[in-house]
Amino acid sequence: VKRVFAPNCTPAVRFIDALPCTTVPFTILHVFDALFAEVDRGRTGKISFQEFTDFCRERDLFSSTTSEAHDVFFSSVSRPSTSCYLFGNNNDMFQTQDFEVSKNEIKFYEFQKLLTDSGIIELTSLPDQGGVQAPRASYFVDERVVDVVLRRWFSTYDADADGLLHFDEYTRMVADYKLNFAVCQEAFRRLDKKGLGGLDLDEFRALLEEADILQTGSSVHKDDEIGKLWREIEDTQTFLPPSRVFVADARKGVAPPRLEGALRFVCISDTHGAHRQLSSRMPAGDVLLHAGDFSMAGGLEEVVDFGRWLSSLPYAHKIVIAGNHDLSFDKSYGGHHAKGDDTDAKAVRAAFAAACGEGAGVVYLEDQEHTLEGIRIYGSPWQPEFGYWAFNLPRGASLAEKWGAIPEGIDILMVHGPALGRGDAVLPSLKHVGCADLLNEIQARIRPKFLVCGHMHEGAGVTFDGTTHFVNACSLDEQYDLVYMPLVFDFPIPGSARKS
Repeated sequence: VKRVFAPNCTPAVRFIDALPCTTVPFTILHVFDALFAEVDRGRTGKISFQEFTDFCRERDLFSSTTSEAHDVFFSSVSRPSTSCYLFGNNNDMFQTQDFEVSKNEIKFYEFQKLLTDSGIIELTSLPDQGGVQAPRASYFVDERVVDVVLRRWFSTYDADADGLLHFDEYTRMVADYKLNFAVCQEAFRRLDKKGLGGLDLDEFRALLEEADILQTGSSVHKDDEIGKLWREIEDTQTFLPPSRVFVADARKGVAPPRLEGALRFVCISDTHGAHRQLSSRMPAGDVLLHAGDFSMAGGLEEVVDFGRWLSSLPYAHKIVIAGNHDLSFDKSYGGHHAKGDDTDAKAVRAAFAAACGEGAGVVYLEDQEHTLEGIRIYGSPWQPEFGYWAFNLPRGASLAEKWGAIPEGIDILMVHGPALGRGDAVLPSLKHVGCADLLNEIQARIRPKFLVCGHMHEGAGVTFDGTTHFVNACSLDEQYDLVYMPLVFDFPIPGSARKS
């Protein structure tokens, strides 16, 4: 193996489990430590779930739903699986309360990840000043916790602890952050607007903000354009209890009786090569729907094995679309995830078709419609740009064109990525990442009875707007553990009598 760098040049990466002894300049680690100390009221060096929820209640953090703080906390705990806590209330359609909670506390490094992933704390810039890295940086701190940070920050420069930042202390801070401020008594007096002989906490904050070291605001309003769009339309969205989609685990026989005169559809997605682990759990049905990401990277071997597995299943029909991980099915893909001939589109597609075999009922859809006994099904693999994987398109006109091509009157729509606000929230920030144009087309024009998707593992489950059941059929959680069982629904065959 050719080495590019000597072994001793490889940087060591480790988690910080305690604050280093340095006191100034104030760094992002000090920001984390100030908040950690505020939440760790038992001074145990760990934060319990109760301490975290108490702090969130006091600060109005993660309070949009009763379970939001719960979900955020447990998503940050280092454990094999975290999605099992997403359905911890009355929405536990996968019965994940059976998973034992083995740990209800987090350490300093887990708390750091929670704060940054949720947008409460962020290092927004570390500018290059003349080619020399300076200690000056710019931090975003959520306004609901900024007072905690400021008190600690102020105390690092308030050497005599008298509640005022005097001229010598101010001079040291200007030097630490290489601020473009005059260091003279006259300039300092102008900053001392209250005439106290030094800067108090409010003036200290104003100084940091003027120097662009500190930025504040609400992390909820600091998200991207899609998050802002969701807040604009959220009040227009209807969320009713799902009435026609059920969890079905063949090992437990939990699926309800099938409607007479209907086809039973079995939905899975995002199996990522773990399809054979699902074999014993696959319930009886007529049609299997797989909403993409059947592989990890579209490699020949894993795609062929998936095709053979499909062929072995007893369903009369198996309808599949690709997802962003199925690189070899995107003929135009040229990104860095591809691995040479192993993901050559033409070769892998041919091998997949051969593995499925003739007469196995396998249908692959890519911006195409397929009809079964009068039931119209349309499949499309596209989703908003995501890590430069396959079938990625920019939000806006490119994606809207794909959704605009879907015919009206489709009964079951299969897409890989979810619609905005429908099974698309990611942990721990719970930000929505689904497609707004897709949601608009579904609710304003296409109006299918069912939309089946995957992609966002944390969003597995069902929502219902009164017309469409939005089914996120992911089989693996965000840790790529097989957690979620298949979801099933019955669709009446047009013209058939309907009985239970």
